[in-house]
Amino acid sequence: MKAADLGRGVRVLLTGSSFVFFWSGGALLSWIVLPLESRRRLPAAEKKRRYQSWVKWGFGVFHGYMRMWGLTDYDPKKVRLELPEGPFVMIANHPTLVDVTAVMSVVGELAVVVKGDFWRSGVRRLLDLCGHINGGSEESPLSAASVAVQALERLEAGQPVLIFPEGTRSPEDGLHPFQRGAFEIARRAEVPLVPVFITADPPWLMKHQRWYQVPGRMNSMRIVSLDESDLEVDGEGSRSVAAAYEALYKRRLESRLHKRRRSGMVRD
Repeated sequence: MKAADLGRGVRVLLTGSSFVFFWSGGALLSWIVLPLESRRRLPAAEKKRRYQSWVKWGFGVFHGYMRMWGLTDYDPKKVRLELPEGPFVMIANHPTLVDVTAVMSVVGELAVVVKGDFWRSGVRRLLDLCGHINGGSEESPLSAASVAVQALERLEAGQPVLIFPEGTRSPEDGLHPFQRGAFEIARRAEVPLVPVFITADPPWLMKHQRWYQVPGRMNSMRIVSLDESDLEVDGEGSRSVAAAYEALYKRRLESRLHKRRRSGMVRD
């Protein structure tokens, strides 16, 4: 029986079990699976690809666990993204806590900017081995400079980078102002920007929500490549590009909200 059939109390318990599943799986990968992989006599680049492949698989299992219990319908096997050859900077809106794992269950080789708190947790080894980027403290200007240096190093080595231009999870049906870091990094590295658009209905695991504040029905998450045909960049600097992409995302959000209102969809 699915969680959607069992009521809010059971969904809360199953959501909690999903977090336990996530951290247990992360510890297993960090302290057993990846260290065993590291003993194989392979070139460093091949080892890193294998680490990333394991983590991609693990995130797919994590989302499969939540899908099995009816917490979400997200299936990474159904996602089709338009990705260029070689390194790139992927940008995305950030509506829910699990959109990072959702994207990485599709594109496992991404280097992601990860908050400093995670580097002090039990998954630090996993983050190091897969080449993720230490985001440090949000309040420190030195952190932004360090992120840029690390991201440029990853891109130069051929590893794509995922950055959320808002810097934190999005407000419900909206966006925080886009920071220019992702766009400046792409400009300096001379790599393409790859915008993806993420939706989560009903809102789930947002910044202001506790994990136990579950919606009254199954979450539906979608990840798609964002159409850039109406992108309007007024200028050449990274600030102008950031403003243009922020406007593009806002138009997509407004269009989606308009369709939901017309169809009578309301938040549960």
